[in-house]
Amino acid sequence: MRHFDVMKGSLSETTMLRSKLLTSTRKWFEQNSFLEICVPHITGATGSCEWFPNAIPVTMFNAIGEEQSMFLRQTGQLYLEAFTHAHNRVFTVGSSFRQEKKVTNRHLCEFTLIEFEGRDFELDGLMNLVEGLLKSMYSAANLMMTNHILESYVTLPFNKIKYADAVDLLNKNGFSVDYGDDFGNDEEHTLCNILNHLPTFVTHYPADPKPKQGGVIKFFSMKRKGSETLCCDLLLPDVGEAVGGAVREGSAELCKKQFLESYMYNHIVDSGVDPEQFDWYFDVLKQGQGQSSGCGIGFERVIQSVLVTKDIEISIKSAVELPRSPDYLVP
Repeated sequence: MRHFDVMKGSLSETTMLRSKLLTSTRKWFEQNSFLEICVPHITGATGSCEWFPNAIPVTMFNAIGEEQSMFLRQTGQLYLEAFTHAHNRVFTVGSSFRQEKKVTNRHLCEFTLIEFEGRDFELDGLMNLVEGLLKSMYSAANLMMTNHILESYVTLPFNKIKYADAVDLLNKNGFSVDYGDDFGNDEEHTLCNILNHLPTFVTHYPADPKPKQGGVIKFFSMKRKGSETLCCDLLLPDVGEAVGGAVREGSAELCKKQFLESYMYNHIVDSGVDPEQFDWYFDVLKQGQGQSSGCGIGFERVIQSVLVTKDIEISIKSAVELPRSPDYLVP
């Protein structure tokens, strides 16, 4: 059992790595004028990402003792957006919860999510900030377990490729991907390997609000430009997607239109949840100062990407001492 491994120190390297990378993360945020914010962990539907069925319900009680469904948060993004109006650059570090439908080596039901948001940068600036933060983490990791792969992550620029160009590149390398398809693990690994085995930003995903099954789904608040979304995912070698970010839609009317067109809206209504739970967010946009930009970083995926540089296959469950997954019934 993992708690015995913790007691014996068998997981000390993971514990030390996580500690050093979180320390470097907070130092980087301070150096780049970000303010740490504590956001709720029990939320309404507004704490959900683009796929509402993954939200984990929590039974609460209202003022007259009636049961009321709330949810463990997946993201603090909408709350952070509100804080940016007073403080511009903000960030939070905390748990994200997802109700996975099956046990895999790629997902955890609880993981550490690093999120930041700001009003003085757009997509290119967002990618520069993500790259700077990840390089600070890799630099800290390289001091602990120096190797040439980590050194390349620190010293070489990350790749940037548009989604449409990534589809073409994959199809030239033995895949059969249609425009609009979401990338799976094999496609993500291959893109990084083709592009010099470096972290790779994929940008400008399709803006279709309701793609066919297996297609790209992006959060309704992401800004669209024509048929493209002003967004980026960062793929890490041998791991896959670890970061998702975007420019936010600053218009309350357009953002609400995108909400009503989204799968999320249908999922919420079908679940009996009142979609007016999002009205406070649209009020923020109405009273606000236009768009912000931000991202979420899966911390365990970053830890995993460091551990795999030791030339062994590492599961996401090796990136945390006490993994929250049904196959680990750990106290």
